[in-house]
This record gives sequence, structure tokens and C-alpha cells, in this order.
Amino acid sequence: MLYEYYNGVNFLFDMETQTLSIVAGFILCSKPANIIIKFVLLAFSIETPTDDSKNEDKSLPNAGKLIGISERFLTLALILLGQYEEVGLIIAAKSILRFNSTQKSEYVLIGTLLSFGIASFSGIIIKLIN
Repeated sequence: MLYEYYNGVNFLFDMETQTLSIVAGFILCSKPANIIIKFVLLAFSIETPTDDSKNEDKSLPNAGKLIGISERFLTLALILLGQYEEVGLIIAAKSILRFNSTQKSEYVLIGTLLSFGIASFSGIIIKLIN
């Protein structure tokens, strides 16, 4: 490995730079991305919208986190495979599904854009490294 050659450091196991960067990208797109998005929303004072209506259309607890992680994994994988058109298709499909309450739609749109941004940035950096 290049790092080992120049710095004389031995890792516990032999792993190629490409594999290591892909693993690091998927790790970043899991829980750390949730935390980054949470802090960005807090920095701009964007609060989770509350549904004041008394209808029984309640979402599952933590479903948004799981959806976010899944879409980031899928986006990262598609970018690493060079399938940029499919990423646009996912964004379009997700935007169609979220057209009910304006405040909640804006909140979801911000989270989605941040989520896709993190995954896209990670994928582009990984492709540049390799």
C-alpha cells in the first residue's frame, strides 16, 4: 500500500485503498450522516414539524432515519457504479411521494437534499481517490 510504503506503518490487515475508501464511505453514510443532518438542521433553527391535526395518519418511529440511511447507501452505490441517472430517478420518485403538508414537505425536502448531498459528495471523493 502506498501509505505503508512511504511511512513504514503496518496495518493489522492488508486492505487496498479502494476497498478502505468504499467501506469508509458507507460508514459515513450511516449514522454519522444522520448526526450531520441533525446538526445542520439545528444550526439553521429548523425544527421538526408537528402534526396538529387529529387524524390517525401517524408515521412509524425512526422510519425517516432508516429511509435516509437506505437512500444514502443506494445513492453511494449508484454513484460508485457510475449510474448517475438512477440517482436522479430516486430523487424524482421521492419528491412525488411527499406532497401533503407544506411544512412537513419542506422539512423532508431539506433532509433529502442534505442526505443525497452527503452520499453524492462521498461517492465523488471515493471515485477521485481511486
